[in-house]
Amino acid sequence: MSRLKNWWRCLLRVLHQRYVGLGQSALLLLLLVAGLEYGFVAHGCDLLWWRSLVLQEEITPLTVLLNIAGAKIVIILGITLFSYTRKATNDQQERRKEEMPISYVRRRYCQFVVMRLLAALDALLHHPPEDYLQAHASFCQAVELFRWDARKLFERDDQQLCLPLYQVLSVVDLQEEQLLQLGYGEGLLHLRELDIYRMVFDTSA
Repeated sequence: MSRLKNWWRCLLRVLHQRYVGLGQSALLLLLLVAGLEYGFVAHGCDLLWWRSLVLQEEITPLTVLLNIAGAKIVIILGITLFSYTRKATNDQQERRKEEMPISYVRRRYCQFVVMRLLAALDALLHHPPEDYLQAHASFCQAVELFRWDARKLFERDDQQLCLPLYQVLSVVDLQEEQLLQLGYGEGLLHLRELDIYRMVFDTSA
């Protein structure tokens, strides 16, 4: 029973992390079905009609080369358009980051590093029994990463002092979005830098 629960939890986690790709695939499939449905209702063109149309075409080496060349051109144009769009989006995000207040940058970074640590702890608690050693090692690495990144809030070297604060306290946007979707940010509304300081530095002495 516990193995089934772990399996469902892992499945839900994957669905949460890949919801954008799943949504895009579902949209493309819906458009394809809608196009086929329109062709069938308006013109009576079902799948058998499309199959017969393809079989009527004479396949020669020249047509194969033309189809391959056409597919390559479409792929190249699509990649070029995507790269230009992504570059413009990245430039816009960079300008938006430069305009973010310092308090917001620090608060967002605090929330991100703690959410990432909580996700690692959750993975350790809900791991399959046979993978305990690997899960424990991954959690130890997550703890070390948390300590290393959290120290940037309080200690910075000369090189980091010359950089903008949002570059020093950088947040992986996609990972942050996934962690928020999984609900790790719900209990961190009142998180303070002092709380992280006490987690990183031993103040009991």
